[in-house]
Amino acid sequence: MYQPEPETLYCFGRAWECAYIGVMLRIEHGLPPSMRQAAAELYWEAFGAKLGKLLGPAPRGVAFFAQTVHPPSVLAALDGDDLLGIAAFQTDGTGFSQAGIADLFRHYGIGALWRLVPLAMLERSAPGDSLQMDGICVRADARGKGVGAALFQALFAHARAQGYAHITLDVIDSNPRARALYERLGFVARGTESTSFLQPLLGFSAATRMRLTL
Repeated sequence: MYQPEPETLYCFGRAWECAYIGVMLRIEHGLPPSMRQAAAELYWEAFGAKLGKLLGPAPRGVAFFAQTVHPPSVLAALDGDDLLGIAAFQTDGTGFSQAGIADLFRHYGIGALWRLVPLAMLERSAPGDSLQMDGICVRADARGKGVGAALFQALFAHARAQGYAHITLDVIDSNPRARALYERLGFVARGTESTSFLQPLLGFSAATRMRLTL
């Protein structure tokens, strides 16, 4: 797998290009309107199992994210005009979606009421010296080709450029492969929160907070 050197990877505010299996992979900060649907589909593909009971079915969930995506919180991996993957993080407390209560009611009607509490439990914030990660997604046909590694390195470089000392994320107990990946990248578990009483809605019983020191 191609893993570029962090110091040469990414300059915040500019595109970065690298060799990617015979083509050029470009990572940009932000997301043009034309790619919001594709980004929402990627996000749902990655997290639909976790969010399906709250924001599904899939067409409704994708439409919800496509209309509420927060472009400043996205790093996009591009091959020309083709979106291969995204890394999402919090910017001024807002992650991949900037949805508010009004957006929930617009998409889910009166059903927004029972969704408010479990969705609030999924909200995460980080200390002032930490960048809160909100997910990384790579298109199925682009996996295993270095896209995820490039997105992680770009995220690390962005966090350093913004003066953060740490990156934090949460990983659910039903996704051990993701936790193993984060551990290989240097993330360390900092504590686990039980959500067992909402497992029928959330699909998992605990989430572990992990932190990487930059």
